[in-house]
Amino acid sequence: MLFASKVATALVLPLNLSILLGFVALVLARQKRGLLAAVCGLLALGVLVGASLPIASDALVARLEREYPPADPAESPEAPAIVVLGGTLQPGLAPRKGPELADSSDRLLHAARLFRAGKAPLVVASGGRFPWSRRERSEAAEMADLLAEWGVPREAILLEERSATTSENASEMARLLGARGVRRVLLVTSSLHMRRAIASFRAQGLEPIPSPCDALVAGRGPATALDWLPRPDALDRTHRAMKELLALAVYRVTGRA
Repeated sequence: MLFASKVATALVLPLNLSILLGFVALVLARQKRGLLAAVCGLLALGVLVGASLPIASDALVARLEREYPPADPAESPEAPAIVVLGGTLQPGLAPRKGPELADSSDRLLHAARLFRAGKAPLVVASGGRFPWSRRERSEAAEMADLLAEWGVPREAILLEERSATTSENASEMARLLGARGVRRVLLVTSSLHMRRAIASFRAQGLEPIPSPCDALVAGRGPATALDWLPRPDALDRTHRAMKELLALAVYRVTGRA
């Protein structure tokens, strides 16, 4: 079920959607259905180009990030626990000598800074393994190694190693922290992801205090001519924003947020 949902989501995201439309255009052209083939081909090109424009991708990302700009650890309130969500590390598979930082690894650094600022006595690393992953250990275990390297004592780190999605992060946190009588947590994740994370944690009866980081869109001034030229990094930002919007819609329909 999880794998099927990942595939379904991937198919409607810009890059794969444009490839699918292009394939349909080729099939229609082979069937001598020229007008429909041309329409599908133009749609494929339009989706790919539109999603690759910085002016479009940044506006889409900003729509999600505006509500949760990055927080200053020194100004954060206190809570019984800091929960940092996974998606932060590339697995330590050969030829790597260990786990490597991913784009969203700022989450781990932010959690360590919150702990060092005395904002909570406990850091919970949340992240398991996808069934199809080649990861040898849970992401939470790999996250704990880096948190310890950045100054969080091992005895102050709690692992949640069973979740593979945001809704599972929330349900496992409710189980794990509920056993300790904890409901109020500092929730650390990327600004782009925070809206869905907050909604998921609240749906499980937790009281998350958003502590976002890892903003994709920062320091934007007036648009320039370069913002109207396609770029691969803009396509990646569009992909991530569309994935969040789709996931949030599905979570709301299914009662997970």
